[in-house]
Amino acid sequence: MLIHGDFYPGSWFETGRGLKIIDTEFAFLGDPEFDLAIMLAHLKMARTSESELQRIINSYPLDNALLAQFTGTEILRRLFGLAQLPLFLSLVEKKELATYAINLIIDEKI
Repeated sequence: MLIHGDFYPGSWFETGRGLKIIDTEFAFLGDPEFDLAIMLAHLKMARTSESELQRIINSYPLDNALLAQFTGTEILRRLFGLAQLPLFLSLVEKKELATYAINLIIDEKI
């Protein structure tokens, strides 16, 4: 399946005619769980409620183990990798997010 490859809020553009998705230069053939995981990771880092995250997860019949692993990896990449986000989180909050991400990867459950 063709997926966006970088499906996070920075690639969403609101217009008078609705939401548009931009920055498709990372598109590739891959698992749809990848795009949803990128979105979920960013929503989690933006402190979206667990109930809203679960509503989104439950809206798609996907491989939840793969979704969990991709989500955990994206959170860690954005916390510690070269593509860090300017998150206004305390060290305690970053540690909690990192622990959450590691558990997603290990437990394969989201």
